[in-house]
Amino acid sequence: MSERLLNSASRLLLIAVIALSGHGLQAQGIFFSADFNDGLWPVAFDLGAPVEQQTSEGEGLGVFVPAWRIGTATEANAGGFFEVPDMPIGNRFAMANDDAEPCNCDLQNVSLTFTAPGFAGRSGVALECRVFHDQVLGGGDAYVEVSFLGGSWSQVATIPVDPQEWQPLLINLSAYDGFNNLRIRFRWSDNGQWASGFAVDDIVLRERGAVDLAVEQVFTYDPTANPFNTGDQVLRYTLLPLEQVAPMQVAAEVMNRGTQVLTGFTVSATLALNGTVQVTRDSVLTTTLLPGERIVIQLPMDWVPTEVGQITATLTGTTTATDEDPSNNAGTAELQVTGPGWEGRYGAMARDNGQLQGTVGGAFPFIALTRLEMANSGSTARGVSAYITSNSAVGEELRAILFNSDFAFVDSSSRHVLTLEDLDRAWVGESLYLSFAEQMELSAGDYFAGMQHLDGANEVFIGFSGNSPIGASVLMQGPTFVVDYLRTAPMVRLHLDGFGVGVAEYGTTSNGSLHVFPVPLNGEGTVRFELATASSATLRVLDMSGRVVRMDVLGHLPQGPNTAVLSTNALADGLYVVEVQAGSQRSWAKVIVAH
Repeated sequence: MSERLLNSASRLLLIAVIALSGHGLQAQGIFFSADFNDGLWPVAFDLGAPVEQQTSEGEGLGVFVPAWRIGTATEANAGGFFEVPDMPIGNRFAMANDDAEPCNCDLQNVSLTFTAPGFAGRSGVALECRVFHDQVLGGGDAYVEVSFLGGSWSQVATIPVDPQEWQPLLINLSAYDGFNNLRIRFRWSDNGQWASGFAVDDIVLRERGAVDLAVEQVFTYDPTANPFNTGDQVLRYTLLPLEQVAPMQVAAEVMNRGTQVLTGFTVSATLALNGTVQVTRDSVLTTTLLPGERIVIQLPMDWVPTEVGQITATLTGTTTATDEDPSNNAGTAELQVTGPGWEGRYGAMARDNGQLQGTVGGAFPFIALTRLEMANSGSTARGVSAYITSNSAVGEELRAILFNSDFAFVDSSSRHVLTLEDLDRAWVGESLYLSFAEQMELSAGDYFAGMQHLDGANEVFIGFSGNSPIGASVLMQGPTFVVDYLRTAPMVRLHLDGFGVGVAEYGTTSNGSLHVFPVPLNGEGTVRFELATASSATLRVLDMSGRVVRMDVLGHLPQGPNTAVLSTNALADGLYVVEVQAGSQRSWAKVIVAH
């Protein structure tokens, strides 16, 4: 085929940007793959000509280094200039980055190239990968290009810009079905500026079937909504107090991963609470879905949870024709409805993922805040818990703080001086809880719950976990509290009344279904409780500040009466709460330890 015909075919290629799949890139039909998690180039990538390191004034140093390297999000983020989301945590990827070591370089038109396996006998070939392309600080465009038989390069895709997320790409290469000796490259330019960078990962080539509907991601919120809208509870929550639940809405991002146009397909949604299905709904699309096209389908469920536990949303796509890859037709998402008690899963409203991913903070005054939407009036804000990392400094002062959506002051805790005990607890994954002074009743609307590092000479760090849309998470810095919207979710949680924090909230000596003897406890005691259903159970002991001082995993226990042995040898004399959690059932009793 002539070069002219090749260029004409290239212009017919379709690029479609799809949402990151919760189950990763599809495995069916893959005949080439490359990721970078072992820290080595997985295939013979051509990194292009070495580039010269420069001073901050742009003067060459005579030292030449590769334009591309493999690294993590932490290594990419050189002083906040290339903030690649760390997803999954600790993942490694290929990047051209003129701000991070070893390169303060001129990265104009740098290319990462690989030779594709032969396309002979293959049909519907597509290139799939994920990229991070923020184009900040004057950075230029990024492209995908191909070359046949060592000839000139043809541009097949201009990579879109997204300053917040990794973008999975699907690039249709079916115009090259049957070709061999094909080279593929990613080309990016910093436009001669001190720009950020370009990153690519999870590169695959695969054959596609004719009919392939995929559910790429499932949401328990509206992913298209504006985070700055107030009171509509559209943000992603991982923990949501029972008193703040609203009629559920779910959504799915579906994609036509096949080569034929799809028409008339159905997406069905099922909501289950603690494993029991509560409601189902179908949605029939009347529009067509082109190959490579994606669409978000929203399904309001008009169902409000009435008890605590785990909500699981399952969305399944069905086509009128036979789907050639049914393995990607369904996806799930989860939301925990929280209830009484101290520990983070109860009485808490949160948007973080609960697993430390990185930190915000330092030696300067700052406030780390997360936006939380109150759907219902009448809740009382009890306090804030935040994960203060163990590399924070003893003696620094903190306070919990609550603002409305306009950053007007609502409430705060008293000042708290970080202790060694606080940092020891952080080391084992426990958060610091500070109670508000006034504990005010809140009306419906948006609030920012946060933890403030007051003036001090040493560092304090607050963990973050998960991505956040611009407008939903904030870092206020310096004496004038300059607002900086974050792309990550601080591990800051708001605790509400009715499901309050601390042992005092238990209110009674026992809930009637758990008993501990002898009284008082001295050495070993027996905990007797009854389970409504067979379940895995955990025993915890809390002191009067609400801190978990002992935890025993009891394993899977049968329905009915059960007993557990509790050792108090390591506990100081005093009053405690013994709690057994099994699924959505929780039993407790106050006990006295006296050796």
